[in-house]
Amino acid sequence: MGGLATIENGQTLCSQHNFLKKNLKQTETGKKIFIHLYELSKKEGNLELQKFCIEILQTFEDFNINGHIEWKK
Repeated sequence: MGGLATIENGQTLCSQHNFLKKNLKQTETGKKIFIHLYELSKKEGNLELQKFCIEILQTFEDFNINGHIEWKK
């Protein structure tokens, strides 16, 4: 998104997430990844990971960050 092409400004991502990220801001990508992780943790019954994801996603909501991206609690 216009940053410098330096090691310090880089991110290591798999090809799938790199493709998804290229048109999104970092906070949009982050929120979508945590929503996906939350859904996976629900399927697996991982309550600790669900709690962690809820805390992160609630922070997005508390500060009205990327409100256009909704997650189902």
